[in-house]
Amino acid sequence: MEMTTTHEVMENIFETKPAEIVAIKKHTRTEWTFTLNLAIPQHPGQFMMVSLPGVGEAPISISRYDDSAFDLTIRNVGRVTSQIFRLGVGGVLHARGPYGVSFPLHEFKGRHLLLIAGGSGVAAVKALADHYTGRGAGELERLDLLFGFRSPKHLLFRNELKEWRKQSNIFLTVDSKEDDDELWDGGIGFVVQFVKDVEDIGPDTRIVVVGPPLMIANTVRELLRHGVMEQNIWLSFERHMKCGVCKCGHCRIGDKYVCADGPVFNYIEAKSLID
Repeated sequence: MEMTTTHEVMENIFETKPAEIVAIKKHTRTEWTFTLNLAIPQHPGQFMMVSLPGVGEAPISISRYDDSAFDLTIRNVGRVTSQIFRLGVGGVLHARGPYGVSFPLHEFKGRHLLLIAGGSGVAAVKALADHYTGRGAGELERLDLLFGFRSPKHLLFRNELKEWRKQSNIFLTVDSKEDDDELWDGGIGFVVQFVKDVEDIGPDTRIVVVGPPLMIANTVRELLRHGVMEQNIWLSFERHMKCGVCKCGHCRIGDKYVCADGPVFNYIEAKSLID
């Protein structure tokens, strides 16, 4: 009797795909946007694991999508990112993903949405701003953006800010105006100081907050003081991740893995996870 054997091919969850850099936008000396010619599912809030052979791998939030490419806005802060910054157009990165929980667009539909972010955290909400001023225009009752940067010269997405302003209310602030040669007509101070300037914040307002833990904690405290309901606040955590698939434990907080259970969390769940 002839015997047949079936071999199952196991999926390699760490397999990457090559992605060519087709454009580079230099926002500041240390923050650039790389456009990669790889089509991926479009779910704002997720991240990619990107790598260079022989160098290492890093998690990067997806800052823009189109039908054939996506953007990663990268800050040059370590071994992997410094090597990525040496690449030019035509260079190749290796990518896997996207990973993580995305923003709940169904929760925002027909509502007043306020996006609050600081510094490089703006990259994590950029895809949301793009969506609601592009394909998703008209899905919200109103869109407000409150973004903070270190100084005027550290602003990201200057061109996009001009476009977003046409369909949203934008509040910009800087920690300090250290650039005397650059005109600045925005606010000076931390974003939490300008929550009061956003009109009609209340129980039904939907809020997204991205930034360092102290900024998140102070901003949420101010939002609650304005009557925002805890369940209507979502956070995106900036956490050091190594694997992206719940194997290494680097991003674990309590019993949650930021790479899989987040990086987007509702505040009801997130308030016990903030460092």
